[in-house]
Amino acid sequence: MLFEDKYIQIDSLHFHVRIHGQGEPLLALHGFSQSAATWENLDIPGYQIFALDLVGHGKSSKPEQLEPYTLESICEQLRQIVQSLFQEKSYSLLGYSMGGRIALQFALNFPEQPIEQLIIESAAPGIADIKQREKRLQADLRLAEHIEENGAVWFANYWGALPIFQSQQNLPQEEQHKIWSSRAQNAPHALAQTLRATGQGKLPDISEKLQDLKLPLLYITGALDQKYKQIAEQIGTYSKSQSLIVEDAGHNVHLELPQHFNLILKTHLHDSAML
Repeated sequence: MLFEDKYIQIDSLHFHVRIHGQGEPLLALHGFSQSAATWENLDIPGYQIFALDLVGHGKSSKPEQLEPYTLESICEQLRQIVQSLFQEKSYSLLGYSMGGRIALQFALNFPEQPIEQLIIESAAPGIADIKQREKRLQADLRLAEHIEENGAVWFANYWGALPIFQSQQNLPQEEQHKIWSSRAQNAPHALAQTLRATGQGKLPDISEKLQDLKLPLLYITGALDQKYKQIAEQIGTYSKSQSLIVEDAGHNVHLELPQHFNLILKTHLHDSAML
């Protein structure tokens, strides 16, 4: 597969976009500590994939200050990136985990955006319980300090051992090492600032707002991820939303079952285009 690299300048920050395929535009947002490379196996006939490195990740800028990492700042960065890439043309938006939460907030912040399809993989709409959210915030802040103190290799070992990623241990060793290596190449300060500004403990609960979302929404997660399976079942009850729970996959379906993930998106996007 041929990849094209594009860089977009927004004020003092630059953003890297990795482009492949031909056809209708689809913007893909990776998860925490990933990069645009996570979408390298995403292949949907009739669609051109624009895989963005979010701020602090991949080949995009990694500023020291906190403000560019806030959810509101990232949504505004995304608005300008979309304008640069697509002008007024409609596009589909895909986000995994942290990238999915950003995609949801972006769609809510900018309802005028010409998003044709919103596809979310294993993202949380927020922690409703205020005490639980504060508990998560404190955990995120502690983890941020540990990353700055111990470095990216420590983080890669810690993050990969979390129960939420246990199903990835079924992947071939070569693929597991590739995932570990990608995590270990992150800039510690950028990971720490991301956790402080857009960790789950910092984000508001948007569950009620999603019920009124006017966009068609497909929510995908793996059956082995019990927490996000419950979220999928809840979101599937919303108007204009549907959920799909994939057997034999965990939190990261597009890495664990890439061909199946491609088929899901191909079927969904092509069926939606016929409506």
